[in-house]
Amino acid sequence: MTGLDMSRRSLFPLAVGFWASASASARAQSRAPWWKSSVFYEIYPRSFQDGNSDGIGDFIGMKDRLEYLAELGVNAIWVAACFDSPNVDNGYDVRDYRKIMPDFGTMEDFDAFLAGAKQLGIRVILDMVFNHTSDQHPWFMESRSSRNNRYRNFYHWHDGKNGGPPTNWQTQFGGAAWTLDQKTGQYYLHSFEAQQPDLNWENPEVRAELYAILKFWASKGVAGFRFDAITFIAKPEKLYDLTPEEIPARKTFADHGDRLSFYLKDMYEHVFKNTELYSVGENWGVNRDEYARITDSRNKELSSGFRFDFQIKDNVDAWRKGTFHLSDLRAFNRDNSFDDHPTTWPVVWLEDHDYSRSVSRYGSQLPEYRDRSAKLLATMMLSLRGTPFIYQGQEIGMTNFPFRSIDQFDDVFAHNEWRLQVESGRISSREMLANLAATTRDNARTPMQWNEGANAGFSAVKPWMPVNPNFRTINGSRESSDPGSVLSFYRKMIRTRKQFPVLIHGTYKDISPDGSQIYAYIREDSTNRALVVLNFSDNEKTFPLPEGQKVKRVIASNMDRKQIEGSAIRMQAWESIVVII
Repeated sequence: MTGLDMSRRSLFPLAVGFWASASASARAQSRAPWWKSSVFYEIYPRSFQDGNSDGIGDFIGMKDRLEYLAELGVNAIWVAACFDSPNVDNGYDVRDYRKIMPDFGTMEDFDAFLAGAKQLGIRVILDMVFNHTSDQHPWFMESRSSRNNRYRNFYHWHDGKNGGPPTNWQTQFGGAAWTLDQKTGQYYLHSFEAQQPDLNWENPEVRAELYAILKFWASKGVAGFRFDAITFIAKPEKLYDLTPEEIPARKTFADHGDRLSFYLKDMYEHVFKNTELYSVGENWGVNRDEYARITDSRNKELSSGFRFDFQIKDNVDAWRKGTFHLSDLRAFNRDNSFDDHPTTWPVVWLEDHDYSRSVSRYGSQLPEYRDRSAKLLATMMLSLRGTPFIYQGQEIGMTNFPFRSIDQFDDVFAHNEWRLQVESGRISSREMLANLAATTRDNARTPMQWNEGANAGFSAVKPWMPVNPNFRTINGSRESSDPGSVLSFYRKMIRTRKQFPVLIHGTYKDISPDGSQIYAYIREDSTNRALVVLNFSDNEKTFPLPEGQKVKRVIASNMDRKQIEGSAIRMQAWESIVVII
């Protein structure tokens, strides 16, 4: 492993100060599933740590950084797509579900990583891409060999219509969702790239094969699975065309109703029943009621899921930079608390491998407040009901990359949109570049910034993707030795969340002043009443305490406050505070 030693022994002792001890109220939640009280950390393998000096992250590097994650305080790791793949879509086109991608190492490397995580008390879940496979998967290669092949019905094949595709459905990346196979004269369906043909979940043989894959990894000790594009797996019983208005909106043709529920219940029954395995879905395109149904523990479908209602608010058409409104965030967090659905458990997240950096999207645009706003976002994320997922680099405040040319982008979606928007003459290259630079998922895929050394300590050789030039000031090594850093704050805030279960399980009530940049809410259970106040602005603001309430103690503050006196809190720019009242 390259870079400085960041083992537990070398880390700077953390100041505890105002991080008060909590009562023993955690006993009341002792019967909750392990994943409800866990803090997850997503690793994007290609960009996390290069352990064999080939410029690509791998399981050797991941194992070497486990101590860092233990010090951060996370309980579980989500490893993004890591199976053998031609990499048309960076691993989300799987060729072999039982083989580690050679870029990331061997099965032995994975086993060593898993054993190391277990030794540190960290669980591991894996990404399962079950809506589609690679077109190089043996199932599809057999399927396209002839119309009579046994594997033909593993995928969706249809005759064309009027000399063209069966329908006018569009992919999520743009363009037709049907590709003609010249040899057999039929079209196959793909929700994403043509090299990612959709599996036919209606075929019980397909489901049996997929369940066997899950059991294979569970037998190795994997604690659960994140299901990519899981809400795409059910297709309409009858083919139909989209309306002219639905096509530019990229309306999904997936069925989110009874067939989706049937498949998820079937998977639960065959794999998850009577286990502690965690199942979390990428619940793209579903509304709140559908999400509540899919993740309701009584329905036995999925344990939880990622919602995207807020993420798409400032990401128009998946590439155009919109405006962040605090009111949108507040509205989403209110809905996502699911206080009206106590048997539904949400996920809390701001970043993953598909979205740009949260501090660049939602934080201050003034350099002097960058770190403070990153800490504010951490305060919010770790004080909401649900299971928080931190994305690699988020805990050190990594920012978007300063893209200057379309040639710098790796993202297949960015290149597709460039062709659709720029090469067609719809908008200028300058406008498109500015929008893509703000919204591209490549922002989340630049190498992890470990230290000030060559390539930010990610690799001893040129990385597969450029390192953000700001790595000399934003890196894990520097922040580990600074008790006032973003990283140190994340560690403290994670500890506080664990010490005060009210921040995990308590009810949620928004008490923000109308029209203000102050966002305030109360988390309450039978043991504590916590008030969270966040100033989402570059200016000082005053927040009046609820009538008749006094601050008993401060349990978290990004300004190192020790106490609050009086009936109001004078909030500095981008200040965040959590108090017991």
